[in-house]
Amino acid sequence: MKIRKTLVGLTIGILTTVSILNIWNIHKAKAEFGDNDYQKAGCSNFVTGTYLTTIKNANGNFASRALITLTKEGNLIVGDSNQGGILGQFNGFTTSQGTWVCNGTRGITARVFNFSISNSGGTGIARNDYSATFNPRTQTVEGTIKLSFFGLEDNPLQGNGQNGGSFSFTGEFVTTR
Repeated sequence: MKIRKTLVGLTIGILTTVSILNIWNIHKAKAEFGDNDYQKAGCSNFVTGTYLTTIKNANGNFASRALITLTKEGNLIVGDSNQGGILGQFNGFTTSQGTWVCNGTRGITARVFNFSISNSGGTGIARNDYSATFNPRTQTVEGTIKLSFFGLEDNPLQGNGQNGGSFSFTGEFVTTR
């Protein structure tokens, strides 16, 4: 009986230790990807996380900064420094939300939506179509954004809407180091 209790206690201790070590290793996976590992694992294993980006307009001039977050489940959330709007140019808008999918071994395509807001309430819907390429070694991203505008009663999932311009962006993965 004493040996049995000892074995049960030892087994529980080993399983607990292994579990803790596996949890610690989850956080290291992003930094330890080799050149060919991302191809085997699929892009979602190294693109997920938050990126601090710089967005430029079609002329290459600074447009804004944004935090782009990609979740493992395929959700995309974007907070932009211009969300408050620019007086005389455009109204403020909400945080953008949508989805993304892998497009090849290092790229994604994504679509997000936000609502334009003014003192009188919502005025429209904006759709951003993203195309991005990630570098797992440097933990950076670069890509393009196509902006389209729709009325509040329009369906932004269908059609192209009014062209709001094209933008480029670059960014790097946000870490705690």
